[in-house]
Amino acid sequence: MTQIASVGIVGLGTMGAGIVEVFARGGLRVVGVEMSPELAERGRGLLEKSTARAVEKGKLDEADRAGILDAVTFTADLADLAEVDLVVEAVPEKMAIKHDIFGKLDAATKPEAILATNTSSLSVTEIASGTQRRNRVVGMHFFNPAPVQKLVEVIHTPTTDDDAVAAVAELATRLGKEPVVVADRAGFVANHLLYGYMNRSGQLYFDGAVSAEDLDTAMHVGAGLPMGPLTLMDMVGLDVCNGIGGVIHSLTHKAMHAPSYELATMVNAGLLGRKSGAGFHPYSEEARAAAAQSADDAAAPARDVSVVGVIGAGDAAGELAEAFSGAGLEVLRIEEAGDDLSVLSRAQVVVEAAELVESTEVDWDELDDEELEEDAALVELDALFLELGRVLEPDAVIVSLTADSTVDLAVTSGRHMASLRAVLHEATPYGRLIEFGRITTTAPEVEATVRALVQRAGLTPVVVRDQPGLVVEWLLVPFLNEAVLMAQSGYASSEDIDTAMVHGCGYPMGPFALLDHLGAAHVLDVQSELFGATQEPGLAPAASLVDHAVLDLPFGA
Repeated sequence: MTQIASVGIVGLGTMGAGIVEVFARGGLRVVGVEMSPELAERGRGLLEKSTARAVEKGKLDEADRAGILDAVTFTADLADLAEVDLVVEAVPEKMAIKHDIFGKLDAATKPEAILATNTSSLSVTEIASGTQRRNRVVGMHFFNPAPVQKLVEVIHTPTTDDDAVAAVAELATRLGKEPVVVADRAGFVANHLLYGYMNRSGQLYFDGAVSAEDLDTAMHVGAGLPMGPLTLMDMVGLDVCNGIGGVIHSLTHKAMHAPSYELATMVNAGLLGRKSGAGFHPYSEEARAAAAQSADDAAAPARDVSVVGVIGAGDAAGELAEAFSGAGLEVLRIEEAGDDLSVLSRAQVVVEAAELVESTEVDWDELDDEELEEDAALVELDALFLELGRVLEPDAVIVSLTADSTVDLAVTSGRHMASLRAVLHEATPYGRLIEFGRITTTAPEVEATVRALVQRAGLTPVVVRDQPGLVVEWLLVPFLNEAVLMAQSGYASSEDIDTAMVHGCGYPMGPFALLDHLGAAHVLDVQSELFGATQEPGLAPAASLVDHAVLDLPFGA
Protein backbone atom coordinates (compact mmCIF):
# COMPACT_ATOMS: atom_id res chain seq x y z
CA MET A 1 0.00 0.00 0.00
CA THR A 2 1.21 3.48 -0.86
CA GLN A 3 2.51 5.36 2.17
CA ILE A 4 1.65 9.05 2.16
CA ALA A 5 4.28 11.29 3.78
CA SER A 6 3.76 14.57 1.93
CA VAL A 7 0.65 16.31 0.67
CA GLY A 8 -0.39 19.33 -1.34
CA ILE A 9 -3.54 21.40 -0.95
CA VAL A 10 -4.88 23.40 -3.89
CA GLY A 11 -7.23 26.16 -2.73
CA LEU A 12 -6.58 27.93 0.59
CA GLY A 13 -9.95 29.31 1.57
CA THR A 14 -11.44 28.50 4.97
CA MET A 15 -11.82 24.81 4.14
CA GLY A 16 -8.48 24.43 2.37
CA ALA A 17 -6.58 26.20 5.14
CA GLY A 18 -8.28 23.92 7.68
CA ILE A 19 -7.16 20.84 5.74
CA VAL A 20 -3.61 22.22 5.63
CA GLU A 21 -3.71 22.48 9.41
CA VAL A 22 -4.96 18.90 9.79
CA PHE A 23 -2.09 17.51 7.71
CA ALA A 24 0.55 19.71 9.38
CA ARG A 25 -0.67 18.70 12.84
CA GLY A 26 -0.35 15.09 11.69
CA GLY A 27 3.37 15.48 11.03
CA LEU A 28 3.26 15.57 7.23
CA ARG A 29 5.12 17.92 4.94
CA VAL A 30 2.53 20.19 3.35
CA VAL A 31 2.51 22.42 0.27
CA GLY A 32 -0.38 24.91 0.10
CA VAL A 33 -1.14 26.31 -3.35
CA GLU A 34 -3.26 29.29 -4.40
CA MET A 35 -3.65 31.05 -7.75
CA SER A 36 -1.70 34.15 -6.69
CA PRO A 37 0.98 35.04 -4.11
CA GLU A 38 -1.52 37.35 -2.36
CA LEU A 39 -4.05 34.54 -1.93
CA ALA A 40 -1.31 32.19 -0.78
CA GLU A 41 -0.38 34.70 1.93
CA ARG A 42 -4.03 34.94 2.93
CA GLY A 43 -3.99 31.17 3.38
CA ARG A 44 -0.92 31.49 5.59
CA GLY A 45 -2.77 34.09 7.63
CA LEU A 46 -5.75 31.77 8.16
CA LEU A 47 -3.44 29.04 9.45
CA GLU A 48 -1.62 31.48 11.75
CA LYS A 49 -4.90 32.75 13.21
CA SER A 50 -6.32 29.28 13.72
CA THR A 51 -3.24 27.95 15.50
CA ALA A 52 -2.98 31.13 17.59
CA ARG A 53 -6.55 30.59 18.81
CA ALA A 54 -5.63 27.01 19.69
CA VAL A 55 -2.72 28.27 21.79
CA GLU A 56 -4.97 30.79 23.56
CA LYS A 57 -7.43 28.01 24.42
CA GLY A 58 -4.67 25.78 25.75
CA LYS A 59 -5.15 23.17 23.01
CA LEU A 60 -1.70 23.77 21.50
CA ASP A 61 1.61 25.02 22.90
CA GLU A 62 3.88 27.52 21.17
CA ALA A 63 6.48 24.91 20.24
CA ASP A 64 3.90 22.72 18.51
CA ARG A 65 2.45 25.77 16.76
CA ALA A 66 5.86 26.68 15.43
CA GLY A 67 6.31 23.11 14.18
CA ILE A 68 3.00 23.25 12.35
CA LEU A 69 3.83 26.55 10.65
CA ASP A 70 7.30 25.32 9.69
CA ALA A 71 5.84 22.17 8.08
CA VAL A 72 3.89 24.18 5.48
CA THR A 73 5.13 25.83 2.31
CA PHE A 74 2.79 28.38 0.73
CA THR A 75 3.10 29.00 -2.99
CA ALA A 76 1.29 30.11 -6.13
CA ASP A 77 3.10 27.60 -8.37
CA LEU A 78 1.64 24.12 -9.03
CA ALA A 79 5.15 22.97 -9.97
CA ASP A 80 5.95 22.94 -6.22
CA LEU A 81 3.71 19.85 -5.96
CA ALA A 82 6.14 17.76 -8.03
CA GLU A 83 7.22 15.42 -5.22
CA VAL A 84 4.11 15.15 -2.99
CA ASP A 85 2.38 11.79 -2.53
CA LEU A 86 -1.15 13.20 -2.39
CA VAL A 87 -2.87 16.35 -3.61
CA VAL A 88 -6.22 17.45 -2.17
CA GLU A 89 -8.20 19.95 -4.26
CA ALA A 90 -10.37 22.38 -2.27
CA VAL A 91 -11.42 24.92 -4.90
CA PRO A 92 -15.03 26.21 -5.40
CA GLU A 93 -17.76 23.70 -6.27
CA LYS A 94 -17.70 24.31 -10.02
CA MET A 95 -17.05 21.34 -12.30
CA ALA A 96 -15.23 23.46 -14.91
CA ILE A 97 -12.79 24.77 -12.29
CA LYS A 98 -12.11 21.29 -10.95
CA HIS A 99 -11.56 19.85 -14.44
CA ASP A 100 -9.04 22.61 -15.14
CA ILE A 101 -7.16 21.95 -11.88
CA PHE A 102 -7.05 18.17 -12.33
CA GLY A 103 -5.83 18.54 -15.91
CA LYS A 104 -2.96 20.71 -14.71
CA LEU A 105 -2.13 18.33 -11.85
CA ASP A 106 -1.35 15.60 -14.37
CA ALA A 107 1.68 17.59 -15.53
CA ALA A 108 2.61 19.03 -12.12
CA THR A 109 2.77 15.83 -10.03
CA LYS A 110 4.59 12.53 -10.21
CA PRO A 111 2.67 9.73 -12.01
CA GLU A 112 2.04 7.66 -8.87
CA ALA A 113 0.68 10.59 -6.83
CA ILE A 114 -2.93 10.26 -5.65
CA LEU A 115 -5.26 13.11 -6.60
CA ALA A 116 -8.17 13.78 -4.25
CA THR A 117 -11.11 16.17 -4.31
CA ASN A 118 -12.78 17.62 -1.24
CA THR A 119 -16.09 18.09 -3.08
CA SER A 120 -19.19 17.75 -0.93
CA SER A 121 -21.68 17.04 -3.69
CA LEU A 122 -20.19 16.83 -7.19
CA SER A 123 -19.50 13.51 -8.92
CA VAL A 124 -15.96 12.33 -8.17
CA THR A 125 -16.14 10.18 -11.30
CA GLU A 126 -16.86 13.23 -13.44
CA ILE A 127 -14.10 15.22 -11.72
CA ALA A 128 -11.69 12.36 -12.45
CA SER A 129 -12.46 12.65 -16.16
CA GLY A 130 -10.33 15.80 -16.16
CA THR A 131 -7.14 13.78 -15.61
CA GLN A 132 -5.26 11.00 -17.38
CA ARG A 133 -4.91 8.97 -14.13
CA ARG A 134 -8.50 8.20 -13.23
CA ASN A 135 -7.38 5.12 -11.32
CA ARG A 136 -5.55 7.37 -8.82
CA VAL A 137 -8.44 9.79 -8.16
CA VAL A 138 -10.50 9.61 -4.95
CA GLY A 139 -12.77 11.83 -2.96
CA MET A 140 -11.44 12.93 0.43
CA HIS A 141 -14.31 14.89 1.91
CA PHE A 142 -13.47 16.70 5.15
CA PHE A 143 -16.16 18.38 7.24
CA ASN A 144 -16.01 21.99 8.40
CA PRO A 145 -14.14 22.95 10.51
CA ALA A 146 -11.63 20.35 9.31
CA PRO A 147 -9.32 20.54 12.39
CA VAL A 148 -12.28 19.73 14.66
CA GLN A 149 -14.64 17.42 12.78
CA LYS A 150 -13.69 13.74 12.90
CA LEU A 151 -15.39 12.41 9.78
CA VAL A 152 -13.61 11.98 6.44
CA GLU A 153 -15.58 10.40 3.61
CA VAL A 154 -13.29 8.48 1.24
CA ILE A 155 -15.07 8.12 -2.09
CA HIS A 156 -14.06 5.65 -4.76
CA THR A 157 -15.14 5.70 -8.39
CA PRO A 158 -15.67 2.60 -10.57
CA THR A 159 -12.06 2.94 -11.77
CA THR A 160 -10.22 3.89 -8.55
CA ASP A 161 -7.39 1.56 -7.51
CA ASP A 162 -7.92 -0.24 -4.21
CA ASP A 163 -4.42 0.89 -3.24
CA ALA A 164 -5.34 4.57 -3.57
CA VAL A 165 -8.48 4.13 -1.48
CA ALA A 166 -6.64 2.17 1.21
CA ALA A 167 -3.79 4.69 1.34
CA VAL A 168 -6.13 7.66 1.82
CA ALA A 169 -8.25 5.83 4.42
CA GLU A 170 -5.09 4.84 6.32
CA LEU A 171 -3.89 8.45 6.25
CA ALA A 172 -7.21 9.69 7.63
CA THR A 173 -6.95 7.20 10.50
CA ARG A 174 -3.35 8.26 11.15
CA LEU A 175 -4.56 11.85 11.43
CA GLY A 176 -7.05 10.84 14.15
CA LYS A 177 -10.06 11.03 11.84
CA GLU A 178 -12.91 8.56 11.34
CA PRO A 179 -12.85 7.51 7.67
CA VAL A 180 -15.80 5.87 5.92
CA VAL A 181 -15.32 4.40 2.46
CA VAL A 182 -18.28 4.83 0.11
CA ALA A 183 -19.10 4.64 -3.57
CA ASP A 184 -19.49 7.74 -5.72
CA ARG A 185 -23.13 8.73 -5.38
CA ALA A 186 -24.95 12.01 -4.90
CA GLY A 187 -24.04 13.64 -1.60
CA PHE A 188 -22.06 10.57 -0.51
CA VAL A 189 -23.39 9.56 2.95
CA ALA A 190 -23.68 12.56 5.26
CA ASN A 191 -24.81 15.20 2.77
CA HIS A 192 -27.19 12.82 1.00
CA LEU A 193 -29.01 12.22 4.26
CA LEU A 194 -28.48 15.68 5.76
CA TYR A 195 -29.64 17.73 2.77
CA GLY A 196 -32.72 15.57 2.33
CA TYR A 197 -33.60 16.14 5.98
CA MET A 198 -32.89 19.90 5.84
CA ASN A 199 -34.82 20.35 2.61
CA ARG A 200 -37.82 18.49 4.03
CA SER A 201 -37.60 20.67 7.14
CA GLY A 202 -37.61 23.86 5.08
CA GLN A 203 -40.65 22.70 3.16
CA LEU A 204 -42.52 21.95 6.39
CA TYR A 205 -41.89 25.55 7.46
CA PHE A 206 -42.77 27.01 4.06
CA ASP A 207 -46.05 25.06 4.09
CA GLY A 208 -47.06 26.93 7.23
CA ALA A 209 -47.27 23.81 9.39
CA VAL A 210 -45.01 25.11 12.15
CA SER A 211 -43.00 28.16 13.13
CA ALA A 212 -39.24 28.22 12.60
CA GLU A 213 -38.70 28.37 16.37
CA ASP A 214 -40.95 25.40 17.10
CA LEU A 215 -39.52 23.33 14.26
CA ASP A 216 -35.96 23.78 15.47
CA THR A 217 -36.98 23.23 19.10
CA ALA A 218 -38.71 19.98 18.16
CA MET A 219 -35.63 18.47 16.55
CA HIS A 220 -33.14 19.88 19.07
CA VAL A 221 -35.03 18.90 22.22
CA GLY A 222 -37.17 16.03 20.91
CA ALA A 223 -34.58 14.26 18.75
CA GLY A 224 -31.54 15.38 20.77
CA LEU A 225 -29.76 16.91 17.76
CA PRO A 226 -27.07 19.57 18.31
CA MET A 227 -29.25 22.20 16.63
CA GLY A 228 -32.48 22.44 14.69
CA PRO A 229 -32.42 22.06 10.88
CA LEU A 230 -33.33 25.65 10.07
CA THR A 231 -30.63 26.97 12.40
CA LEU A 232 -28.21 24.60 10.70
CA MET A 233 -29.25 25.86 7.26
CA ASP A 234 -28.75 29.45 8.43
CA MET A 235 -25.26 28.53 9.65
CA VAL A 236 -24.32 26.75 6.40
CA GLY A 237 -25.82 29.56 4.30
CA LEU A 238 -29.11 29.32 2.43
CA ASP A 239 -27.32 29.99 -0.85
CA VAL A 240 -25.04 27.01 -0.19
CA CYS A 241 -28.02 24.83 0.78
CA ASN A 242 -29.87 25.85 -2.36
CA GLY A 243 -26.83 25.16 -4.55
CA ILE A 244 -25.73 21.85 -3.04
CA GLY A 245 -29.32 20.65 -2.71
CA GLY A 246 -29.80 21.39 -6.40
CA VAL A 247 -26.70 19.40 -7.35
CA ILE A 248 -27.78 16.40 -5.28
CA HIS A 249 -31.33 16.57 -6.68
CA SER A 250 -30.01 16.68 -10.24
CA LEU A 251 -28.40 13.30 -9.56
CA THR A 252 -31.04 11.60 -7.36
CA HIS A 253 -34.24 13.17 -8.80
CA LYS A 254 -35.78 12.61 -5.36
CA ALA A 255 -38.34 15.12 -4.12
CA MET A 256 -36.65 15.17 -0.72
CA HIS A 257 -33.58 16.82 -2.30
CA ALA A 258 -35.38 19.34 -4.52
CA PRO A 259 -34.76 22.92 -3.31
CA SER A 260 -38.05 24.75 -3.10
CA TYR A 261 -39.11 27.90 -4.89
CA GLU A 262 -39.44 29.58 -1.49
CA LEU A 263 -35.81 28.80 -0.60
CA ALA A 264 -34.63 30.24 -3.91
CA THR A 265 -36.74 33.34 -3.23
CA MET A 266 -35.06 33.84 0.15
CA VAL A 267 -31.65 33.54 -1.51
CA ASN A 268 -32.61 36.04 -4.21
CA ALA A 269 -33.81 38.42 -1.50
CA GLY A 270 -30.43 38.26 0.22
CA LEU A 271 -31.71 36.30 3.23
CA LEU A 272 -28.77 33.93 3.43
CA GLY A 273 -28.69 33.15 7.15
CA ARG A 274 -26.09 34.22 9.70
CA LYS A 275 -23.74 35.82 7.19
CA SER A 276 -26.45 38.22 5.96
CA GLY A 277 -28.02 38.92 9.37
CA ALA A 278 -31.26 37.07 8.70
CA GLY A 279 -32.52 33.80 7.24
CA PHE A 280 -35.04 31.50 8.85
CA HIS A 281 -34.08 33.26 12.10
CA PRO A 282 -32.97 36.84 12.83
CA TYR A 283 -29.32 37.53 13.69
CA SER A 284 -28.67 41.24 13.30
CA GLU A 285 -29.98 43.62 15.96
CA GLU A 286 -32.42 45.12 13.49
CA ALA A 287 -33.76 41.71 12.41
CA ARG A 288 -34.09 40.54 16.02
CA ALA A 289 -36.02 43.67 17.01
CA ALA A 290 -38.40 43.28 14.08
CA ALA A 291 -38.99 39.60 14.89
CA ALA A 292 -39.62 40.35 18.56
CA GLN A 293 -42.14 43.06 17.69
CA SER A 294 -43.94 40.75 15.28
CA ALA A 295 -44.10 38.00 17.92
CA ASP A 296 -45.49 40.42 20.51
CA ASP A 297 -48.14 41.63 18.09
CA ALA A 298 -49.25 38.07 17.29
CA ALA A 299 -49.15 36.69 20.83
CA ALA A 300 -52.44 35.48 22.35
CA PRO A 301 -52.99 35.62 26.12
CA ALA A 302 -52.81 32.35 28.04
CA ARG A 303 -55.57 31.48 30.49
CA ASP A 304 -54.77 31.11 34.17
CA VAL A 305 -54.81 27.41 35.07
CA SER A 306 -54.88 26.11 38.62
CA VAL A 307 -56.63 22.73 38.30
CA VAL A 308 -55.52 20.00 35.88
CA GLY A 309 -57.04 16.59 35.26
CA VAL A 310 -54.91 13.59 34.30
CA ILE A 311 -56.47 10.40 32.94
CA GLY A 312 -54.51 7.15 32.80
CA ALA A 313 -52.65 4.61 34.86
CA GLY A 314 -49.39 4.28 32.95
CA ASP A 315 -45.97 5.85 33.33
CA ALA A 316 -46.76 8.89 31.19
CA ALA A 317 -49.85 9.71 33.22
CA GLY A 318 -47.95 9.37 36.48
CA GLU A 319 -45.04 11.50 35.28
CA LEU A 320 -47.35 14.25 34.03
CA ALA A 321 -49.38 14.25 37.22
CA GLU A 322 -46.20 14.53 39.28
CA ALA A 323 -44.87 17.34 37.09
CA PHE A 324 -48.11 19.33 37.33
CA SER A 325 -48.29 18.79 41.09
CA GLY A 326 -44.68 19.87 41.48
CA ALA A 327 -45.55 23.08 39.65
CA GLY A 328 -48.11 23.94 42.32
CA LEU A 329 -51.20 22.87 40.40
CA GLU A 330 -54.11 20.91 41.84
CA VAL A 331 -54.19 17.58 40.03
CA LEU A 332 -57.33 15.47 39.69
CA ARG A 333 -56.69 11.82 38.72
CA ILE A 334 -58.71 9.16 36.92
CA GLU A 335 -56.91 5.82 36.81
CA GLU A 336 -59.55 3.10 36.42
CA ALA A 337 -62.40 2.45 34.04
CA GLY A 338 -64.95 2.49 36.84
CA ASP A 339 -63.98 5.91 38.17
CA ASP A 340 -66.53 8.70 37.88
CA LEU A 341 -65.37 11.26 35.30
CA SER A 342 -67.38 13.96 37.00
CA VAL A 343 -64.52 14.33 39.50
CA LEU A 344 -62.76 16.19 36.70
CA SER A 345 -65.52 18.76 36.36
CA ARG A 346 -63.39 21.54 37.94
CA ALA A 347 -60.37 20.90 35.71
CA GLN A 348 -59.48 23.69 33.31
CA VAL A 349 -57.25 21.38 31.27
CA VAL A 350 -57.59 17.60 31.11
CA VAL A 351 -54.75 15.45 29.78
CA GLU A 352 -55.63 11.92 28.68
CA ALA A 353 -52.30 10.09 28.87
CA ALA A 354 -53.31 6.45 28.35
CA GLU A 355 -56.33 4.28 27.90
CA LEU A 356 -57.97 3.50 31.20
CA VAL A 357 -57.25 0.20 32.89
CA GLU A 358 -60.11 -2.01 34.00
CA SER A 359 -60.99 -1.63 37.67
CA THR A 360 -59.75 -4.53 39.78
CA GLU A 361 -62.90 -4.17 41.86
CA VAL A 362 -65.21 -5.06 38.98
CA ASP A 363 -66.12 -8.69 38.36
CA TRP A 364 -66.88 -8.49 34.65
CA ASP A 365 -68.42 -11.98 34.56
CA GLU A 366 -71.04 -10.93 37.12
CA LEU A 367 -72.18 -7.76 35.34
CA ASP A 368 -75.51 -7.73 33.53
CA ASP A 369 -75.67 -6.41 29.97
CA GLU A 370 -76.56 -2.86 31.01
CA GLU A 371 -73.75 -2.64 33.58
CA LEU A 372 -71.28 -4.24 31.19
CA GLU A 373 -72.11 -1.73 28.48
CA GLU A 374 -71.85 1.20 30.88
CA ASP A 375 -68.45 0.21 32.34
CA ALA A 376 -66.96 -1.03 29.08
CA ALA A 377 -67.84 2.27 27.43
CA LEU A 378 -65.31 4.06 29.61
CA VAL A 379 -62.53 1.90 28.22
CA GLU A 380 -63.29 3.05 24.69
CA LEU A 381 -61.61 6.33 23.79
CA ASP A 382 -64.50 7.69 21.75
CA ALA A 383 -66.86 7.15 24.65
CA LEU A 384 -64.33 8.67 27.00
CA PHE A 385 -63.97 11.84 24.92
CA LEU A 386 -67.72 12.08 24.49
CA GLU A 387 -68.23 11.89 28.26
CA LEU A 388 -65.46 14.42 28.88
CA GLY A 389 -67.19 16.85 26.56
CA ARG A 390 -70.28 16.48 28.72
CA VAL A 391 -68.82 16.75 32.25
CA LEU A 392 -66.25 19.50 31.74
CA GLU A 393 -66.87 23.23 31.74
CA PRO A 394 -67.50 24.63 28.22
CA ASP A 395 -64.10 26.36 27.99
CA ALA A 396 -62.04 23.48 29.44
CA VAL A 397 -59.29 22.12 27.17
CA ILE A 398 -58.87 18.43 26.33
CA VAL A 399 -55.42 17.09 25.41
CA SER A 400 -55.01 13.46 24.32
CA LEU A 401 -51.82 11.43 24.02
CA THR A 402 -53.65 8.50 22.42
CA ALA A 403 -56.10 10.07 19.95
CA ASP A 404 -55.33 9.31 16.30
CA SER A 405 -55.96 12.89 15.25
CA THR A 406 -57.00 16.22 16.71
CA VAL A 407 -60.00 16.52 14.39
CA ASP A 408 -61.36 13.18 15.61
CA LEU A 409 -60.90 14.32 19.21
CA ALA A 410 -62.59 17.64 18.45
CA VAL A 411 -65.59 16.01 16.77
CA THR A 412 -66.08 13.42 19.51
CA SER A 413 -65.68 15.83 22.45
CA GLY A 414 -67.57 18.65 20.75
CA ARG A 415 -64.69 21.05 21.48
CA HIS A 416 -63.58 22.25 18.07
CA MET A 417 -61.59 25.15 19.51
CA ALA A 418 -60.20 23.45 22.61
CA SER A 419 -58.95 19.98 21.63
CA LEU A 420 -55.35 18.99 20.93
CA ARG A 421 -53.65 15.67 20.43
CA ALA A 422 -50.14 15.45 21.83
CA VAL A 423 -46.98 13.34 21.77
CA LEU A 424 -44.73 13.20 24.84
CA HIS A 425 -41.14 12.30 23.91
CA GLU A 426 -38.34 10.73 25.88
CA ALA A 427 -36.08 13.17 27.67
CA THR A 428 -32.84 14.18 25.92
CA PRO A 429 -29.89 16.18 27.29
CA TYR A 430 -31.77 19.31 26.11
CA GLY A 431 -35.04 18.67 27.94
CA ARG A 432 -38.29 16.80 27.38
CA LEU A 433 -40.50 17.70 24.43
CA ILE A 434 -44.26 17.56 24.12
CA GLU A 435 -45.76 18.20 20.66
CA PHE A 436 -49.31 19.48 20.22
CA GLY A 437 -51.24 18.98 16.98
CA ARG A 438 -53.54 21.91 16.17
CA ILE A 439 -56.29 22.16 13.58
CA THR A 440 -57.68 25.22 11.81
CA THR A 441 -60.33 25.80 14.49
CA THR A 442 -57.94 25.62 17.46
CA ALA A 443 -58.19 28.88 19.39
CA PRO A 444 -54.90 30.84 19.75
CA GLU A 445 -55.51 31.27 23.47
CA VAL A 446 -55.82 27.49 23.80
CA GLU A 447 -52.40 27.06 22.19
CA ALA A 448 -50.99 29.73 24.50
CA THR A 449 -52.60 28.07 27.52
CA VAL A 450 -51.19 24.59 26.93
CA ARG A 451 -47.77 26.06 26.14
CA ALA A 452 -47.69 27.97 29.41
CA LEU A 453 -49.05 25.00 31.35
CA VAL A 454 -46.44 22.46 30.24
CA GLN A 455 -43.62 24.99 30.49
CA ARG A 456 -44.66 25.55 34.08
CA ALA A 457 -44.36 21.77 34.57
CA GLY A 458 -40.83 21.74 33.17
CA LEU A 459 -41.61 20.42 29.68
CA THR A 460 -40.77 22.01 26.33
CA PRO A 461 -43.83 22.56 24.10
CA VAL A 462 -44.16 22.98 20.35
CA VAL A 463 -47.37 23.39 18.35
CA VAL A 464 -47.69 22.10 14.80
CA ARG A 465 -50.51 21.58 12.32
CA ASP A 466 -51.86 18.11 13.06
CA GLN A 467 -50.33 15.61 10.64
CA PRO A 468 -48.78 12.14 10.76
CA GLY A 469 -45.65 12.26 12.90
CA LEU A 470 -46.20 15.93 13.83
CA VAL A 471 -42.67 17.44 13.55
CA VAL A 472 -40.20 14.97 15.02
CA GLU A 473 -41.33 11.79 13.30
CA TRP A 474 -42.42 13.62 10.12
CA LEU A 475 -38.74 14.56 9.66
CA LEU A 476 -36.90 11.79 11.50
CA VAL A 477 -38.57 8.67 10.11
CA PRO A 478 -38.02 9.44 6.37
CA PHE A 479 -34.38 10.16 7.26
CA LEU A 480 -34.14 6.69 8.82
CA ASN A 481 -35.88 5.08 5.84
CA GLU A 482 -33.43 6.76 3.45
CA ALA A 483 -30.51 5.42 5.50
CA VAL A 484 -31.98 1.91 5.18
CA LEU A 485 -32.31 2.37 1.40
CA MET A 486 -28.66 3.46 1.28
CA ALA A 487 -27.43 0.35 3.08
CA GLN A 488 -29.88 -1.89 1.24
CA SER A 489 -28.37 -0.85 -2.09
CA GLY A 490 -24.85 -1.74 -0.95
CA TYR A 491 -23.75 1.87 -1.22
CA ALA A 492 -22.42 1.97 2.34
CA SER A 493 -22.58 -0.28 5.37
CA SER A 494 -24.87 0.46 8.29
CA GLU A 495 -21.77 0.88 10.48
CA ASP A 496 -20.25 3.45 8.13
CA ILE A 497 -23.54 5.31 7.82
CA ASP A 498 -23.80 5.53 11.61
CA THR A 499 -20.18 6.69 11.82
CA ALA A 500 -20.80 9.37 9.19
CA MET A 501 -23.78 10.90 10.96
CA VAL A 502 -22.23 10.77 14.45
CA HIS A 503 -18.78 12.10 13.55
CA GLY A 504 -19.76 14.28 10.58
CA CYS A 505 -22.99 15.83 11.83
CA GLY A 506 -22.75 15.48 15.61
CA TYR A 507 -25.79 13.22 15.94
CA PRO A 508 -26.12 11.55 19.36
CA MET A 509 -26.48 8.18 17.62
CA GLY A 510 -26.44 6.97 14.04
CA PRO A 511 -29.63 6.13 12.12
CA PHE A 512 -29.29 2.38 12.57
CA ALA A 513 -28.63 2.65 16.28
CA LEU A 514 -31.71 4.88 16.47
CA LEU A 515 -33.75 2.40 14.42
CA ASP A 516 -32.96 -0.30 16.96
CA HIS A 517 -33.77 2.08 19.81
CA LEU A 518 -37.17 3.02 18.38
CA GLY A 519 -37.94 -0.42 16.94
CA ALA A 520 -38.24 -1.24 13.25
CA ALA A 521 -41.96 -2.01 13.63
CA HIS A 522 -42.71 1.48 14.98
CA VAL A 523 -40.61 3.18 12.30
CA LEU A 524 -42.38 1.13 9.62
CA ASP A 525 -45.79 2.11 11.00
CA VAL A 526 -44.95 5.81 10.84
CA GLN A 527 -43.29 5.56 7.42
CA SER A 528 -46.33 3.70 6.05
CA GLU A 529 -48.62 6.38 7.46
CA LEU A 530 -46.53 9.15 5.89
CA PHE A 531 -46.47 7.34 2.54
CA GLY A 532 -50.22 6.80 2.71
CA ALA A 533 -50.88 10.44 3.57
CA THR A 534 -48.61 11.95 0.89
CA GLN A 535 -48.34 9.25 -1.80
CA GLU A 536 -44.82 10.55 -2.39
CA PRO A 537 -42.86 7.73 -4.08
CA GLY A 538 -39.69 8.57 -2.15
CA LEU A 539 -41.51 7.80 1.11
CA ALA A 540 -42.31 4.19 0.24
CA PRO A 541 -40.94 1.98 3.06
CA ALA A 542 -37.62 0.32 2.25
CA ALA A 543 -37.87 -3.42 1.71
CA SER A 544 -35.21 -4.03 4.35
CA LEU A 545 -37.19 -1.97 6.87
CA VAL A 546 -40.24 -4.14 6.19
CA ASP A 547 -38.19 -7.31 6.60
CA HIS A 548 -36.67 -6.22 9.91
CA ALA A 549 -40.03 -5.07 11.25
CA VAL A 550 -41.93 -8.22 10.31
CA LEU A 551 -39.19 -10.59 11.42
CA ASP A 552 -38.42 -8.51 14.55
CA LEU A 553 -34.73 -8.28 13.66
CA PRO A 554 -32.33 -5.61 14.92
CA PHE A 555 -30.18 -3.70 12.45
CA GLY A 556 -27.17 -3.79 14.74
CA ALA A 557 -24.99 -6.80 15.42
